[in-house]
Amino acid sequence: MCCNSNNCAAPPNDTNSLKVSTELVAAPLPDGYWIHALPFHTGSEFADLIAFGLGFNEKPAAIKLLSNPRNTGSSGWKVTEIASLEFPVASIYADLTGTGTNDIIICDRYGPGMSDLWDAKKKNGGRLQWLRNPGSRDSQPFWEAKTIGNSTGMHRLLAGHFTTPDVIQIMGFPILSSSSDLVSPAPILIYTPVYGPNGPEYWKEDTPFPSQFRIIHDAKLVPGGKNALDMVLVAGKEGVAFLWFDFRTARWFSNIIGEGLQGTKFTGAGSADLCCVRDDKAGYITSSEGLHGNSVAVYIKLTGAPKGAASLMNRKYWRRVVVDNYGSLDPVQGTGTIHQVAAVPLPNSDIDSFTIACMGAPVGQPANQGVYLYTPTDLSNGVFTKTKITGESASIVTVLQRTDTTTDIASISYYVPGYHTGPDPPSVRINSLSRNDPLSITASLANNEISLYIPHPGIVPTGRTFSVPFWALAGRKLQIVILAPNDSIQLEVEIIAIKVIYGSVAVAGEDAERLIAPPPKKSQSTRVPPKSNVRAGLRGAVFITFQHASNQYEGPFSTMSQVASANILPSIPSIPADVLNTEFPFNRVENLPWATSGLWNGFEFFNATGFHIRFNDSPMGEIVHVQAWTLGIGETARFHNHSDVAFCEIHYCLSNGNGDGGMRYFEDDNSNPVDTNKELTKSYVDENSKLLVVPDLQEHGALWKVVPGTVSTPQIRPNGTVDYPWHAWLASKFGEYDLPITPPLEPKEQRFDVWLAFEFPPSAFQF
Repeated sequence: MCCNSNNCAAPPNDTNSLKVSTELVAAPLPDGYWIHALPFHTGSEFADLIAFGLGFNEKPAAIKLLSNPRNTGSSGWKVTEIASLEFPVASIYADLTGTGTNDIIICDRYGPGMSDLWDAKKKNGGRLQWLRNPGSRDSQPFWEAKTIGNSTGMHRLLAGHFTTPDVIQIMGFPILSSSSDLVSPAPILIYTPVYGPNGPEYWKEDTPFPSQFRIIHDAKLVPGGKNALDMVLVAGKEGVAFLWFDFRTARWFSNIIGEGLQGTKFTGAGSADLCCVRDDKAGYITSSEGLHGNSVAVYIKLTGAPKGAASLMNRKYWRRVVVDNYGSLDPVQGTGTIHQVAAVPLPNSDIDSFTIACMGAPVGQPANQGVYLYTPTDLSNGVFTKTKITGESASIVTVLQRTDTTTDIASISYYVPGYHTGPDPPSVRINSLSRNDPLSITASLANNEISLYIPHPGIVPTGRTFSVPFWALAGRKLQIVILAPNDSIQLEVEIIAIKVIYGSVAVAGEDAERLIAPPPKKSQSTRVPPKSNVRAGLRGAVFITFQHASNQYEGPFSTMSQVASANILPSIPSIPADVLNTEFPFNRVENLPWATSGLWNGFEFFNATGFHIRFNDSPMGEIVHVQAWTLGIGETARFHNHSDVAFCEIHYCLSNGNGDGGMRYFEDDNSNPVDTNKELTKSYVDENSKLLVVPDLQEHGALWKVVPGTVSTPQIRPNGTVDYPWHAWLASKFGEYDLPITPPLEPKEQRFDVWLAFEFPPSAFQF
């Protein structure tokens, strides 16, 4: 099912209980670029996949059929090479023979790149072919290939009924008319089959738009419905455009819905898709702007706009809203990281979300790589939640299957030697977006991090407590506890401290409630007496308990081997094996992907990737992300101000090695850049910052800039991030050693600080 989107906010449960899991389908691949779902038979319940890269000058690309194990009965995805082609770019499917099996339509002989396109007349470039489905996945190594036509720079394809309901036609979209020509238009072509006894014998070529469009990078089919002609949405230099054929007048028409990005080398849009909103199949439009751009935009309907395709025929019905941006474009190439956008129907939701596929440019910025899901929460105002589905490089996302409980999306890495190759070998993977029982405790693994899904306190029955142990860390056992509003429990005698991550609690014998953080720039104990009575506040509470872990050393720690970190999630049916098998070792910060500057080389600074904790009934929102850090005596984690991420961070100390470690922070009005050499000296640090010591089992309050008149509400920068002063964790005895300390201190001299970083969304501190 697909409402007029005017003033249409998604209901709170639109993405109720959504979680993400990952299945690796094929890796490592030699390259990666294109993927699409293929129903092998026209009535197939489960789709297979077609995947390929562009290939290489000296080696053609292998067109791979990835057979769904649900279709074959095998234990995994079977990979079959069905063709070997030079520089294939895109493919689609259609039953061209009427046999009930879907054939592949593919364009190849593109050439090594936009500056070296193979000419259609001189080099058989821009070739379109169809590959006959043999009827069986295992019947022969290569599918029979038949030529459709040629056009230099052929880049995208669609199959549909564009000018006639009688036969399936192919629409082709060259990106350029000749090598390096970014100015001249490229034709849009339609190929209509002429049939013989065994299928199409040859194809008639028509040119509905010979000179109206440039650099079309994406095209999406807009189905016309029963007995109606199909239409097309394209993204290119002219922006987002709608194309349709009027059967009565036998004329083609086009409408530019929006011009997209302007003032850059590649203007317009790079990709677009149409998203359903209840019964409106043209509910809103999603777009990435510029060729391989960094801007994400949506087009939202104005009041009074008609539903469906009629709204796409007049730009007056649409308003453009920029939703997100992934930074500056490459100053030479004029490009960024987003390769494709795609509408995604979430399970049991009648409002589409959408994904963006980010190739990972520039290399070394994890935030610019992967697949992100955007879910509308206030569509009329262009407000979306954003969730990272995978951190692997992505070129194309395709919806594999959707049921009432699960949506499966497949993606392939963008790996094109000579243009963009990331640090990891290319792969194909499937991410399942599925639903939980709202009262269950479940977990999933994505991007090598665990997400825990827990009941919202508001739906927990009074008198019933939910809890789950999840981490044994630095001699402490950590457990999540969920309490209904105004409900209370008596803590076990072993529990020595609690950390609130949602709502509030009152501990018997204390005058004030405990919130998710102390007052700004204050440190506060989280200890509790044995067998304390704890009562949740009006919103209920979620808190983490800390107790002694059996047979584990609690510090002070003189070596990293003493700092134990273990996954202790219980082996229950709702927690899958890949989650249970995930480990949380401490890794040297200098070896992490984001630490390429060399600033931490030689430092005894370590990180353990932690957990995302989410509510079952939240629209993929996050309660908190928690991870662990350690730092050697005399060292600094270096000053930073979170200028590129939007969260509110609270640090919780498990072991203060020598007793004087803690957070250093600049005054709010000190915006001078940090001197990365002088920050290693005690005089510079003392002159520019204040020290907030955070002892064992204590946490600190807000270090960010607070909105005047509020307790902890963060000020927000123009780019949407929380406005922080410069701050850093510095260990005891900072300034007594030259940094980095060479050689490292002997164990008898070392005392590691160990702390947790709780990263909350800014919405958690609106008080």
